[in-house]
Amino acid sequence: MASSAKHISRKELREPDRFMVVTQQVLDFLRQNRVLAILAGVLVALVMTGVFAWQIYKTHQNDEAAQSYDSAMTLYRAGKHKEAISELQKVESYRWSRYAALAHLYEANSYIALNDFGKAENAAQRFIAGTEDNSVYRQIGLVTLAHAEELKAQCKQAIDHYNEAERINTAFKERAMFGKARCFTKLGDNKSAIATYQQYIKENPNAPISSRLHLQIAELQQEAKPNK
Repeated sequence: MASSAKHISRKELREPDRFMVVTQQVLDFLRQNRVLAILAGVLVALVMTGVFAWQIYKTHQNDEAAQSYDSAMTLYRAGKHKEAISELQKVESYRWSRYAALAHLYEANSYIALNDFGKAENAAQRFIAGTEDNSVYRQIGLVTLAHAEELKAQCKQAIDHYNEAERINTAFKERAMFGKARCFTKLGDNKSAIATYQQYIKENPNAPISSRLHLQIAELQQEAKPNK
């Protein structure tokens, strides 16, 4: 059987609509707090204007940085590293640009090409500071820093940074391991160099370079034998 319609009393009919009550309360509040409401509106407008201005500023920075970055990359690929560094430093001045961090990396590589390893270290450290933990960019920065230290004959520091890079399981782990092995060899620690190469072969048994590493291990083992 169909249910009967709900009966509405006269009292309920005389009660004001809830929406109208809430609307009236809001209007009353605004009238009583007119100054506060105006200030709130002004604040919202200022925030929106600030956000809009900031977006314009960032876009301008990116556009300016992109031009210098393109110029720097052209010079870098042409082997004109001094000129590339000058353009890269312009890019770095646009600190809010997405190109600024990469500029530090290419500046480090440019200084390495110019055999200025101290400045290469500084640029690599600035790049690392702008990367996230355990990211491929952090790994690239660590390998670049370690390579500069290795070339500067600071192999103990280089091994530390190669180790840190190796713990990040991304694309440059192999380069970090080989760099670490080279440094162990330069320090005369053939045992640690052999262990590093053996670890690589264990983790990458089918790598094309494995056969060459077996020869490298044999040479290091031969060098480690005492002379009769």
